[in-house]
Amino acid sequence: MTDGAVNDRTSLRAEMLALLLEPLGVDAMVGPAALQRFAKEVDAVAQARGCAGLPPSGSTLPWVSDAVAACVEEHELARLAVAGGRTPAPGGGRSLWELKRLEGLRTHLQALEGVPVEALRADAAAVAAAERLLPEVLEPCRSADREWPEEIWRSIREIDIEPALADLSRRRGGRKAAEARELVLRHSAAAARDLRNRELVPLLEKARDFVAAEESYEAVLSERPQWWRWLAPDARFGLRSDRRDALLWAIEVRDTGAVSGSMVDMLADDSVRALIGHMPATAPVNRAVSPAASSAARLTAGLLAVASRTGIKELRAFESWYTKNVESFDRVAAAMDLWRTEPDLREALGALVGELAPGTVDTSRSAYRDIQTALREEAEARPSRAPYSAYAIESEGLVGVIRRIGALERELRDAVRAMPTARGRLRVAVAGRTKSGKTTLRKALTRDADRTGIGRGAHRTTRETSAFHVGSVTYLDTPGVAAKDDDLDATRARAACDSADAVIWNYADTLREEESTELQRLLLTGKPLLTVVNVKGKVDEPHRLQRFAQAPEREFASATGHTVRIEQVSRAVGVTPPVVLPVHSGAAHEALSTADRELGDRALRASRLPELEQSLTRLLAERAIPLRAVRLAEDVRAPVAAFHDRLIEELPGIDLALAELECSTPRDRAESLEAFRTAGRDTRDLLEAERHRAKERVSEVVRDLGGVADAQRWSDFVTGLDLEGLLSGLGDTFEQEARKRGMLLRVRASATDHQDDAQPRVRPRPDLKEQAASLGAAAVKGAATALLSSVAAKGIPKKLAVPPPAATLVYAVEGLAGAAKAVSGEVARARRAKDGWTSTTTTEAEACLDDLFDGLVAWSARITDDATAQIDARFEARSADIRVTRERFERLCGLRTAVRSALDAIDLVLARRLLALAGGDPAAIRRARRTPGVELRVWADASRVAGVRSCLRDQFVDVLTERIEIRADLGWLGTLEGTEGNTDG
Repeated sequence: MTDGAVNDRTSLRAEMLALLLEPLGVDAMVGPAALQRFAKEVDAVAQARGCAGLPPSGSTLPWVSDAVAACVEEHELARLAVAGGRTPAPGGGRSLWELKRLEGLRTHLQALEGVPVEALRADAAAVAAAERLLPEVLEPCRSADREWPEEIWRSIREIDIEPALADLSRRRGGRKAAEARELVLRHSAAAARDLRNRELVPLLEKARDFVAAEESYEAVLSERPQWWRWLAPDARFGLRSDRRDALLWAIEVRDTGAVSGSMVDMLADDSVRALIGHMPATAPVNRAVSPAASSAARLTAGLLAVASRTGIKELRAFESWYTKNVESFDRVAAAMDLWRTEPDLREALGALVGELAPGTVDTSRSAYRDIQTALREEAEARPSRAPYSAYAIESEGLVGVIRRIGALERELRDAVRAMPTARGRLRVAVAGRTKSGKTTLRKALTRDADRTGIGRGAHRTTRETSAFHVGSVTYLDTPGVAAKDDDLDATRARAACDSADAVIWNYADTLREEESTELQRLLLTGKPLLTVVNVKGKVDEPHRLQRFAQAPEREFASATGHTVRIEQVSRAVGVTPPVVLPVHSGAAHEALSTADRELGDRALRASRLPELEQSLTRLLAERAIPLRAVRLAEDVRAPVAAFHDRLIEELPGIDLALAELECSTPRDRAESLEAFRTAGRDTRDLLEAERHRAKERVSEVVRDLGGVADAQRWSDFVTGLDLEGLLSGLGDTFEQEARKRGMLLRVRASATDHQDDAQPRVRPRPDLKEQAASLGAAAVKGAATALLSSVAAKGIPKKLAVPPPAATLVYAVEGLAGAAKAVSGEVARARRAKDGWTSTTTTEAEACLDDLFDGLVAWSARITDDATAQIDARFEARSADIRVTRERFERLCGLRTAVRSALDAIDLVLARRLLALAGGDPAAIRRARRTPGVELRVWADASRVAGVRSCLRDQFVDVLTERIEIRADLGWLGTLEGTEGNTDG
């Protein structure tokens, strides 16, 4: 195993031990050996101070083993990604591992093919809107496609349909008709060639309908998010339920905080899905019920956090080492989980902590984790999100509010998601002018006798930043600054210095202008800085090294002038001069390779390298660790503060939008119901008016009845009333009113209850021929009756054979009179029969009309009631959705107070930490808060303000690079000021 691997393994042990002991504030800077000794002391104290119920041996080992397995799997995923041609971003293996372990992911991998990132960033309300609206838009496409002729190819759309239809419809075949036919047949199968032009026309009309429906579909999509097309990619098949389910799953995973939103976005990458799909499934990491701050959970999270920067061999070596010592670690973990609730144990452990080296205890990290855990628990303790009704999506305003609230909830989960990894190795950058001896110093610090990389003559050799490890410190060997021919070296060196916890400025010869400018920049950043004046006397031969070891003061005589120069540069920018140490890096490096070990030891001591190492250790403990505590506070605070700022920005707008919805919904509901009822009343009035007009026309219709075509005549009469148009107009009115209010309404206008074939029961009309025949018979009968009556009255004449003319005339007149009377009676009877038939038929027709119109009135009433019930139900559902949204909003408002308290708690921990490191009493600080224009405002006891001010301002303002304002805590007045600060946000 290489030295680097050994150092990595040692660093991993130190980091995990520090995580195990985190509640005590022990930092990994102590080193693995010291931490292991300290853990044994904690174990002994725990057994002696009330930890009777110790866990069974190996209780934390499953957590560690599972985490190691997860880290190894992460490396394997990253390796496969590289082999597949994908270059994972920093932490990409970790992201792939998190995605791979999502429950339900594998079942949705295929459905998520081609998913746009915008769809993954949508919310459930937007998907519900697509689910509701897309089928409505696709209905014309499906209608046109329902009888789509299989013999016509999809390329039929390329035909100019309207001219082709006009030409194919020509009565006489001609050149244009033939050309149109050939045009259509070029897009058809062989079976269609036997069709005639008039048979091609209806097929082409269907194609026209389909193209028109697709155009309307495209028009709707142009007004909606383009990712809707992914949900319904083909008008022929419509909405794809598998894609909808997969998308809703991805949104739920993101909204519930299972993974971050940016990680879910990776599912839009085909190569990511392919990689995850080909990996074998493995058991998830042990997730037994345990508090987020428990020792086992900390160890798991810590291992997962370092996976990307630790090799597989180092992980396996750590697991083996942990397995050998698991019994002790289990007891230490139990003590860490009990130390807050056991006063005696806490007191005893506190005494142990006090024995550690100064600067290696950082209780702020444990405090920040507690704050973060409390905020996360408060956010997760809120009731889960209630589902919204399908009608919520019909209100764009409500959907907008739901989206804004959902975005804030996601931001809160991301803000308190994980603890930043600002611990473990400290990073120290070695910077300075080109050819100042930085690489030589690096090799001396690492005790590397190899001369490779050490510059000779005027050529610089270090062009890239490289890292090397010494104990718990990572050194960054940077390119030289102030090179004449290349500013890229300076840019790389500057970036390394900015990322480091401290800087060793390696200085040799003369402090030139370019070098002075870079040194001033570093001084102004407040970065912990140690200046090394590299004495570059020649010691490359044994006798020269011997002479230096005997009289090193001659080589260091010129260092005083360099120290004065550095102090002048520092005061020019108003900064306290850094510590300046003269060191002979070349002598220290030569001492490593000399054959005379006694000479090597004397030369190493004379080079003052041990003094440099001691000063650096002191600087790191006193300055770099506090600076790292500041960075940790910023890493914890920044996402929470960003969420708080978003709350301040968003909550007033959400409140106004919700208030508008709460006010407008009842008003819109009343207006909608009144509009629908008015439309219903208007329809009933029209029906009554039409009933009146129909009855006025009944006499005309009755004149035509009484024959064989009565049913057709009555049907024509009813059809002429245009009742279908009247009834469909009612449905159209309802749908238009609904669309005005952004709603979709289905009215059963086509399913009327009236019977178009209902007709009056009409008896046959009296026959005129029969009436004429009956008139002749009645005349003969009347004449005969009259003659017989006359004969009976006057007797039979004696001269019957030859009656007198007068008698004959009398008899004739009486016969005619009888005939006339009989005809008149028959005519009257016929008239009465006709009038009776007309009256009966008219009554029957009017009754039939009444039944028809009564049914239509009842139908319109039912349709109106159904439409108003639908609208009422939708508004009721929307009101319920608004109430649920208001509850979520109120929870956000309540969380704002919790977030503000968490921010203040973070600031208080930081301020007290800094005061303790400065030698003050942390209890003197009562409150702390970041405020606009002032980086940190501190309230302290009135009697101790001066002491707090002198400690913080004099010792740490250059470390913080912040302005600190210190005030006296005046009780209720201070509380009032705090309230005002809270208002300012």
